[in-house]
Amino acid sequence: MSIDILPWQRTALAELLARREKLPHALLIFGKQGVGKLEFARAISQSLLCESPDAGIACGVCPACGWFREGNHPDFRELRPESHDDAESDDAEAQEVVADIDTKEKKKSREIKIEQIRELGMFMTLSTHRDGFRVLLVHPAEAMNPAAANALLKTLEEPPARTLILLVTNRIGRLLATIKSRCQKLMIPAPDEAAALAWLTARGIDDAGAVLAQSGGAPLDAVAFADTDYQADRKAFTQILADSNADYLAAAQMFEKRELSNILDWLQTWVGDVALSRFTGEVRHHGEHRAAISRIATRVNMPALFRYESQLRQSRRSVHHPLNARLLLEQLLISYSQAIR
Repeated sequence: MSIDILPWQRTALAELLARREKLPHALLIFGKQGVGKLEFARAISQSLLCESPDAGIACGVCPACGWFREGNHPDFRELRPESHDDAESDDAEAQEVVADIDTKEKKKSREIKIEQIRELGMFMTLSTHRDGFRVLLVHPAEAMNPAAANALLKTLEEPPARTLILLVTNRIGRLLATIKSRCQKLMIPAPDEAAALAWLTARGIDDAGAVLAQSGGAPLDAVAFADTDYQADRKAFTQILADSNADYLAAAQMFEKRELSNILDWLQTWVGDVALSRFTGEVRHHGEHRAAISRIATRVNMPALFRYESQLRQSRRSVHHPLNARLLLEQLLISYSQAIR
């Protein structure tokens, strides 16, 4: 079985692996959410560890590729928060509002902690298997707490020979400047629309164009957005945003047990569509509400809208451990109504 590579990344991967003996000791892989950054990093990792690469890319059939697929290659470590669910984004995990869970401990569970970095000591110092590469993959890199980031910095400053450290992030601005300065940066772009639609269609995604638009052109997010329950919630919530006479307090009560990160996504993309409609007449994410968005855009006060967008960004900091989910939603929806007056 060959390695599973996202089709829009194959050329870039081959070009990178063509200089495998001249690779930097650390790559900082960044870009927007949902374009396949983690998949690209894993493809690099498997290809470097493969014992019979084809034009630099992993063969998928050698013992090393088998170990990699099974998650037990001796020269590979993947470091992530204990609660991370293998998604690219730290906003991807489902949240449950449970009153008796200590929110501080919940926050810690979403961090990469210094103990995890320290546990890599033996891995980074022992000889590699069959004198090959050693690969450490850290994702999402912005989940490292300050102590963990500083501990990793020591390894970045003096990496062992034939070692590649891969840091994957959606939010490069959150990383320490000292971390960024010691890595070669590699941006992973979104695929063109035709490539993304072909990939989604091949996966059996219905209405691929609509979910791709909702994701802002990020095909991996579009797969998640195709979920029936997700779409039902999105349509119900955006209908509230489109209704100038909506009861926002009732809406907050209705959605308080829903995924708060999804609701923030819908609010942010809605605000983005309003701004885009105002300046260009276009709507990117919520095309089924084009008429309502256009109506709002014609009368909205743009400074107020931008202040509201800033409020949404600030709210993301507490989205995974809100003190009161309904109160947060009430505040956001009331502020929305004020912003679009």
